[in-house]
Amino acid sequence: MSWARARSQSQKAARREEILEAAQSLFSELAYEEISLNGIAREAGISKANIYRYFSTREEIFLVIYEAEQIVFVRALINRLQQMASVDNVSEMTQVWVETLLQHETLLNLIPQLSISMERNSSVEQLIKFKKQGYTTYQELLESLVSVFPRLNQQQWIMVIQCTYSMIAGLWPLSNPSENLLEALRHPEVNQPPWEFESTMTYGLSALIHGAIAINNE
Repeated sequence: MSWARARSQSQKAARREEILEAAQSLFSELAYEEISLNGIAREAGISKANIYRYFSTREEIFLVIYEAEQIVFVRALINRLQQMASVDNVSEMTQVWVETLLQHETLLNLIPQLSISMERNSSVEQLIKFKKQGYTTYQELLESLVSVFPRLNQQQWIMVIQCTYSMIAGLWPLSNPSENLLEALRHPEVNQPPWEFESTMTYGLSALIHGAIAINNE
């Protein structure tokens, strides 16, 4: 960019987007814990002080990225759900859900970091913005789920979604082990494969939905 410091609103918006794009670029190559504000500043070609005009922590940057990725994922999932051949079909729904998840790897990589890092190290102001948008997105998904699977009401779907995100937060890292762990798993005295995300997630989500139906029928 030809200007060193953003002054107009359009320049500030462009600079903010530049920071987000730099963080996303690094995240496509590095693990979350390997990325720092200094690294993001270098990638964006600006000073670290410039970043502080928009974000107070690295986690706030990734909170914005998470929010954008979640919106894209939820809208893609809603679109797939609305195209389902039949309503109340657990098998088809779980397949659609997991297939859509796997098309949004950035979100999968960020979900495990949400509660342990991003939300813990963001300002109240940023968290309020994040939660307001998140609940709006959440409501859109709930309405779609109830329409294609009316055997569960909105409150029951809330429980299923919360449990689903908890499963992803644990299962995705376990299914993507470090090189050291892969080497340990291949050791003759261990000889075990890493966890497999797609089949395990499909099974777990199916069990959640069937369990919610069973509880509903008690």
